[in-house]
Amino acid sequence: MIFGAGREADVDAIMELESGAFHPWERWGRQSWLDEMHADDRFVITARDADERVMAAATFQCVPTPDGDQLRGGDADLHRIMVARQHRGEGAAKHMMRAGMEWARAIGAERMLLEVREDNDAAIALYEGFGFGPISRRENYYGQGVHAILMAAPLAPQRPAGLSDDGLD
Repeated sequence: MIFGAGREADVDAIMELESGAFHPWERWGRQSWLDEMHADDRFVITARDADERVMAAATFQCVPTPDGDQLRGGDADLHRIMVARQHRGEGAAKHMMRAGMEWARAIGAERMLLEVREDNDAAIALYEGFGFGPISRRENYYGQGVHAILMAAPLAPQRPAGLSDDGLD
């Protein structure tokens, strides 16, 4: 797999991923993805197969605190993460989650939030593996009778390996 920043040229392939990952009423449109790619407070990552075809995509956003800088502090949101059915289980989602969380830490976010369908066991297991836990439930978030779980994970600052808690060796 080859990972890199999402590009405008990827939007058609990303729209195909949307079709395979979400119900029609949950899908984002082409313009939404273009907006994600051009916004300063977003991180869009794709995974490509050996033939350079987009096989997965994810997008994250920095949400500043009310008195915070646009790109510093506050929360980060995972907006979307999608992997083509034939490539699920190959590690693309884990790599993109790790990259998104590292990006969020680097810009100073203190936690990451996401919404997930409460019946999406595979996604919930992925998120729990990254330290996410449920913080609330959103009734009918994805349509009548289809609820979301709001999950959060702390984004502790990273320190170089081998350093003690006080930063001294």
